[in-house]
Amino acid sequence: MKKKKTERLDDLEFRAKRQYGHRNVYASFCGTGKTYLCKKFPKKCIEFECWKYTDGDFPQNYIKDIRAKMGKSKYIFISTNPVVLKQLNKLGISIILIYPKNNLKKKYIKGFKSRGSSKDFINMLDKNWDKWLDELKKQDYCKHIVLNDGQYLENLLTP
Repeated sequence: MKKKKTERLDDLEFRAKRQYGHRNVYASFCGTGKTYLCKKFPKKCIEFECWKYTDGDFPQNYIKDIRAKMGKSKYIFISTNPVVLKQLNKLGISIILIYPKNNLKKKYIKGFKSRGSSKDFINMLDKNWDKWLDELKKQDYCKHIVLNDGQYLENLLTP
């Protein structure tokens, strides 16, 4: 059986621009490399961290800022918050959902520990890992990219 090749983000961008007239929004699970990419390519990438918007008119304030950057940044990375995803879908925004395979939990937890994430965050992720990933798999209005072991967002960018 031939292994399915993971699509490159540049290819997805080209098709979205042609089909919808705007770029995609990339909802990527924590630990997949959003912050790393945004620091490495600040002119191409922007990240909207959901937790920064919870004090106030969430999710409207978060969605407003995302929409304001559409077309101004090549790659817009957001959280995988289901409330936000549903709202963006209602607005007709194309969403690419990126998350790791369920069996990579231990590796991701180890990565969060080594990067100094809080114990509360790590415990919450450890407790909810399968539930959250299984919920993401049910989002039928998004294109899904499931990351394999050792695969991160940077691997999806065309050099």
